[in-house]
Amino acid sequence: MLVLVLLAVLGTSCTVEQKLGKDFLTQTPQINIELLSPEGLYKYNHKGEEIAGFDSMTGPQQDSALYADSRFIKNVDDSIFLDRYVNSFIEELRALGFKVYVDGIDSLFKFQPQSYIVNLAQVQLDEYYQPFEDSEPIGDSVFYKTYELNAVDASAWIEVNKFNVVKPVKTVLYSSFTGSDGFSGSFVEDGFNIRYRYKIDSLDMHDVYNLASFSGRRHANYLYDYFMNQYIVRNMPSGFDILGYLHYDRQRKAFYFTDDEKFDVLQPK
Repeated sequence: MLVLVLLAVLGTSCTVEQKLGKDFLTQTPQINIELLSPEGLYKYNHKGEEIAGFDSMTGPQQDSALYADSRFIKNVDDSIFLDRYVNSFIEELRALGFKVYVDGIDSLFKFQPQSYIVNLAQVQLDEYYQPFEDSEPIGDSVFYKTYELNAVDASAWIEVNKFNVVKPVKTVLYSSFTGSDGFSGSFVEDGFNIRYRYKIDSLDMHDVYNLASFSGRRHANYLYDYFMNQYIVRNMPSGFDILGYLHYDRQRKAFYFTDDEKFDVLQPK
């Protein structure tokens, strides 16, 4: 009986959160966003270990060597990458129902009750090696194989500031997505020998630019979730505990809890 009662309580609480999520969905068009575009793209290569004499170089020499020796960073067109990121961010915000204004708007915007400045303060691309290890027990031994895969991270720091509050507090949101070489492999017994058979689908520039578009869409979705969960906290009925962080899947029109699909709040309100 205790289990049944507990399940009933959990089910009710979940239903309340999803109902509040649906309520927020209907109110989203009332939210106005002034979007400030990033001033540039920050790019870093972290593969210094493969550059001869790297440790004996000065700081500026290291920076130059890292750029020249990079596989992706030196070939990325900053404008193309940022255009893909920002345009995907804007398109997804509008698809979710927000009113979005870009880089300067009429002053009347500031007097709307739900108005925010969203500043894409820093967009960053990092190139590095991602360690990969595979292992398998065969007979009385465990066999290991290690590789270093090419990887890039697309990261963003986003500042959110609300208009029309007595003491405005800037909130900084952070998230990062990774693209890397595709890898599949397995150990194969060949008589008395053990071989490792593998295939690498190498990361290329097309993938890097696609990562920009993907990150822009997901960060917009994360921003929606950030506002939605604030709404849930403010409107949760007395006596109910919030079970988790709610995520809205626009494509499936579904709400579900998540531990990972969200921003890190670096400076909470």
